[in-house]
Amino acid sequence: MIVDKILRQFIEVAMFKNVSHAANKLCLSQPTVTHNMKKLEESLGVQLLERTSTGVKTTEYGDLLLEQAQMMQRIYENTLTKLAFIKARQVQSLRMGTGHAWWHLFIRDSFTAYRTLHPTVNIHIDQGNHLRLMDLLLGGDIDLFVGHEIQGLNSKAGISFVPLFSVTDSLFVRQGHPLSNRVIEPVELQDYPCVELTPDEGRFQHMMEDMQPKRQARNRMHLEERVIWSTNSMMAAVDMINESDAVMLSYPLCMADYFSRHKIVPLQTTQPSPRYNVGFYLMREKRDTAHVVQMQELMQQHLEPIRHLLV
Repeated sequence: MIVDKILRQFIEVAMFKNVSHAANKLCLSQPTVTHNMKKLEESLGVQLLERTSTGVKTTEYGDLLLEQAQMMQRIYENTLTKLAFIKARQVQSLRMGTGHAWWHLFIRDSFTAYRTLHPTVNIHIDQGNHLRLMDLLLGGDIDLFVGHEIQGLNSKAGISFVPLFSVTDSLFVRQGHPLSNRVIEPVELQDYPCVELTPDEGRFQHMMEDMQPKRQARNRMHLEERVIWSTNSMMAAVDMINESDAVMLSYPLCMADYFSRHKIVPLQTTQPSPRYNVGFYLMREKRDTAHVVQMQELMQQHLEPIRHLLV
């Protein structure tokens, strides 16, 4: 649809200076175009076209209308282009969440690939605790997030979990910590403060059907009896560990290489860590959405080269 069909016909007649040629281009009959030009002149109360030996030419009124009509047409077509651009950006815009570990391991590369494919779209990445990200997902603030499988999650939430890989956790301390370079008993940890990165927040516990697994995990670490320093910032956690004898609570062992750059090392304990699944969560009704599917495919691609590191 153009600004106005009769104005569009007038532009073509004025440019071709021939009604027949204009009619052919517009796929209309010559009588229809001639009738519409007369109708346009009657509605404006001025003569727009004069007959010549080879066709028609515009009058002074016709010249003015041609100039303004072409301007209107350009504005309208530019508007359509901008509308299509905004629509495409909104359809492809991505909002996702991730834990700090997964961002460093493969989400960052997936993000780079997505923005390369869609350089004009908006992308929002949220990092944090899995329950907080779950709350954002349920509220429609993100489209999907990557995190470990949540034991005891409310089954009525309408969420799908797609596993990607499994990992084990470790405890981390600064290089030269009194507990490093040897195998320790869990009881030895009680004498040291602990750092908890992205701890659970009470306001999100309504999403849990069963809190028992989480309570048992905390009881195994005797957290009620220990000094806890907690933060939602990876950099703050790194500083807390490096500037004290604090022990960082369970964190994926596959992050050992990243932590080594900050002179932080994993502890060896006599108590083995259980393996758990990591994957992405999304609302079931968005599972087949084009931009969500594409990001899942990119994550799978960038995950393959590092699968051997996920221990």
